Amino acid sequence: MDEHDRTQRRKAEGYAKLREGRRHDFTFTDMDNIPNIIGHIEDKHCGYLLYLQCFISYDDGRLTNPDRDKTPMSKRDIQEVVGLKKTAFGEFFRDMTDNGIIYRNEDDSYSVNSAYHFKGSTANPNVIKSFTAKVRELYTGRNANKLGFIYKLLPYVHFETNTVCANPYEKDVAKITQLSKREIAQLTGVSEKTVYTYLRRMKLGDEYVFAEIRRGKTFYYKLNPFIFYRKNGRPDATLREMFRLGFSGKEK
Repeated sequence: MDEHDRTQRRKAEGYAKLREGRRHDFTFTDMDNIPNIIGHIEDKHCGYLLYLQCFISYDDGRLTNPDRDKTPMSKRDIQEVVGLKKTAFGEFFRDMTDNGIIYRNEDDSYSVNSAYHFKGSTANPNVIKSFTAKVRELYTGRNANKLGFIYKLLPYVHFETNTVCANPYEKDVAKITQLSKREIAQLTGVSEKTVYTYLRRMKLGDEYVFAEIRRGKTFYYKLNPFIFYRKNGRPDATLREMFRLGFSGKEK
């Protein structure tokens, strides 16, 4: 291998590491605090917020342009990122600022309140990670209500199992109180029929966003840990099978 080939190989390896790093990039959502704002903003605005938090800077919580050397976003930049027209964006942005979720800095940049979403290290166990690349891939601009539905469930994801449950901080997995389709509908304010569609059909590439698990005659649901995850590190790759298309989960 000559020097040119070695140089090209080093570049390729560098790009691969960069892509891998971006794929594993994530932000934290505070599970204790976001219920305080969920009741004050529309479902679609929850969805836009879930997407927008992917652009939080590690250092100071500012919203930054990832394709422009991480320069701070202007209000116009934020509008372009979420893909909304003037009136719809005005309603969303007013919801964010009036509720203290997004605020303006002295240099005219904007930050997301770290009480709700942040990037960096934390000792707080009551947080859930959103993997940036996956959330960005999931968002289309037209599915904000679906993302808002997911957003409402983030405070109910169990640490060990990623099960959607009523007691996400329970350490004994045998005592987890899984939420049924009907209970999720009541919790999110979405019709049971719509909840059923979301839980059974929401997909990302060749994977489901939710896995439906059957226990006897009852069903409960897990959130895809490759998109949202509470534990440190990455989920075991064997878990991916549970969320693949065509999988039907049944507890023995």
